[in-house]
Amino acid sequence: MMMEPATLLAFVLASAALIAVPGPNVAVIVATGAAHGRRAALTVVAGATLAQAGQIALVAAGLAAFLAAFGWTLTVIKWAGVAYLAWLGVSALMAKAHTGEARPVSARRLFATGAATALANPKTLVFHAAFLPLFVSPDHPAGPQLFILGGVYILVALTLDSLYAVLAGWMKTALSRFDIQTLARRGSGVLMLFAAGWLALRRAE
Repeated sequence: MMMEPATLLAFVLASAALIAVPGPNVAVIVATGAAHGRRAALTVVAGATLAQAGQIALVAAGLAAFLAAFGWTLTVIKWAGVAYLAWLGVSALMAKAHTGEARPVSARRLFATGAATALANPKTLVFHAAFLPLFVSPDHPAGPQLFILGGVYILVALTLDSLYAVLAGWMKTALSRFDIQTLARRGSGVLMLFAAGWLALRRAE
């Protein structure tokens, strides 16, 4: 067997503990769910998951060190994502109040929002490059193990992020019963700005 069950279990638990801590991805997922419902939040999760899978694939392919060497590339990606999230937050806060359901957002835009949020935090690329090898056994080829660990990490992230999305969708339903959709939209704007600020304050290198 390429990986010991105990090692795999330890990796799952460590990954769950790290992913469960709210960060920019969770902020955007919750903001979207509170404003547009569970399905919209799950679409954001799909975009974020695909972007993270791409990052882990780069790590497994040995490209993380190459990208990390070009600090300007990471900086451009980071600040583009920060600007996008800030724009979403300001748009939500500046939107005029209206009654009824929140204005629908296309699935393509929601998916792009999730992907942009994950890609705007290039530090995770370096993090995966440092975290995944900790669980690689020297008795087997590292490449296949990294891909297995990466796949497991993505499954854990998808599960926990989807849970956040479902809870946020439930929150939207609860809020709608009290007719405070404007508060939900304002809250989503604040969370978007929080995510942008979080990313802006974190160093990419």
